[in-house]
Amino acid sequence: MAKTRKASTRDKAARQPSNRARKQTTPRNRQAQITALGKATAVVANSPEAAPRPTKKTAVIALLQRPEGAAISELTAATGWQAHSVRAVLTGLRKEGKELVRAKDAAGVTHYWLAGGSMT
Repeated sequence: MAKTRKASTRDKAARQPSNRARKQTTPRNRQAQITALGKATAVVANSPEAAPRPTKKTAVIALLQRPEGAAISELTAATGWQAHSVRAVLTGLRKEGKELVRAKDAAGVTHYWLAGGSMT
């Protein structure tokens, strides 16, 4: 059995203190930061030219509204998500009441689209 060596006091003194051991030099005024952030978002939200930010979910819906629909590979490329995450969004759309249709093409790739569109 190998013996373990305890760190000597000289080794401990040579180490740098961790970040947790350091004290903040200036106190943070958290309430002022929260108030400033609230004012900044209120100004942006109330401005008439503020448009809703595009989300990945809206990108998925846009791809599903195409006449040919979209394959999982296209949806993962558009969002940067993994395949299981895309399938979870499709399940969420079904739970929201949207009707999803799926079919395999000649190559065996499954395409999904929202009902109302057609597969070409």
